[in-house]
Amino acid sequence: MNINAFPYEILAQILETAAQLNQRDGVTFTFGLSQAPLPLQKTALQRYVRGTVPPELLRWDATASIRHVCWDWHEWGLQYALKDVFIRRWKGAERWAELSQRREAYRLYELVEKPSGTAVYKDPYGSLNRTVQLLADYPEVASKIRRMWFDGFYTYGTDLKISSALRNCTNLTAVSLPWTTLRHLAAQDWAQLLIGTGAPLRSLELLAVDLPAALAGESDNQLDLRPLDSPSVDFSQLRRLKVFGNSTFMPIDDRDLQAIARTATRLEEFHLTCLSTISIDGVMAVVKSSQSTLKVLEHSPRSNDGFFHPHPGSLPDSEHLCTVLTNCTKLETVSLSVPSMCSALFANENVRWSGDLQVRAARLCGHEDGRSTYEAQWTLKRLLEQARRLVAARASCHIPKNLFVELFFADFIFEPHANAVHGDFQLAQLASGGSWPVSRSLSRKGPYGSTGLYGKDEEEPFERVDEDEFMSGMCKNWVSISA
Repeated sequence: MNINAFPYEILAQILETAAQLNQRDGVTFTFGLSQAPLPLQKTALQRYVRGTVPPELLRWDATASIRHVCWDWHEWGLQYALKDVFIRRWKGAERWAELSQRREAYRLYELVEKPSGTAVYKDPYGSLNRTVQLLADYPEVASKIRRMWFDGFYTYGTDLKISSALRNCTNLTAVSLPWTTLRHLAAQDWAQLLIGTGAPLRSLELLAVDLPAALAGESDNQLDLRPLDSPSVDFSQLRRLKVFGNSTFMPIDDRDLQAIARTATRLEEFHLTCLSTISIDGVMAVVKSSQSTLKVLEHSPRSNDGFFHPHPGSLPDSEHLCTVLTNCTKLETVSLSVPSMCSALFANENVRWSGDLQVRAARLCGHEDGRSTYEAQWTLKRLLEQARRLVAARASCHIPKNLFVELFFADFIFEPHANAVHGDFQLAQLASGGSWPVSRSLSRKGPYGSTGLYGKDEEEPFERVDEDEFMSGMCKNWVSISA
């Protein structure tokens, strides 16, 4: 029986197993040389392993022999190898002409005892240019691509090339783009990308970085076509939106998110990380737009500006942020930075929250002055008790779920489910004459929730105390929750 007569599902499984075996036995590393020999100098060169071959190239190598068998296998090989495509900007200025571009020849290169070579220039945009040309010449190849990432391209010219490449990918469902495409691409380009001709886009990622002054000063790069203002740009088919990184050059702001929220009514995941140019106003515009479908919400503005980024924003007096969040009926995973919080955030025991839940707040609701008054202390106590009740309710529901709550407030980390508070209590110890805290232990947590710093070198040692002991110290004003 001819193997091609097998049902396609069985044939595809056989070919996938063969490709995985080829990938295991193939070349998984890349070579490099220590340095370039200068003219009239004899430089001792050393060969070293530069790094692993990227997964997309491994898949391409693994299907090389399969694609030569017949047309059906060739089509399967293209679909397997080109499902995910990652286009990177070449970050170096040289490569070695002696080293073959054919990775299957690396085993012969290992036999060279005294490697030598000359440095030649490599176009940093060569991979992007070749990809654009390939997809334009062979649209059937472009139709195999489901996901694309573009890394290191942030100019007006490269954004146009990215748009040209995406125009031929009719079945694209996920894409990661530089944030400058929100400025440099026209409304019709975004409309075609989001709706497509074969399949609508389901996942969109936007990466922001700080541009060098030379690039930021070019007039072409400062062009802003404002495509989001056009009614033809429709985000209604999008299921996942992620914005990460930080930039001061034409940054993504609340106005952009509010424009996206007009049509992004069916998002299931919304991630916003390391951005200090978006306040809670823009975040909640998207949340309220997809309130009935949102499952994952992450808003962590950890950047060089820290947690207290320029003005956290505020909702209208008629809307209570804590209540808006609990009305997201399908929300399961939450990591959120808010201007203020209170017990209403945990009052709805019918929520679907599970796993790790993190809330970073600058104030307590109703105590926006930030003072450590008796009323504010009582509000914090009620907040922690209500969080504990929600944890217990989630653990005893029809389908029990574990919920672990972390509240970052006033430079402390509260864990209501563990009745623990983490923080720096050195000043409190001095204020109490060494009598408080009585029981404490070393904490593995750090103040990244308030400072925005991931590294531990700049942080003071954190200690853990029981929540009841913390409350007693707070009532005696040895510790303060003033912000």
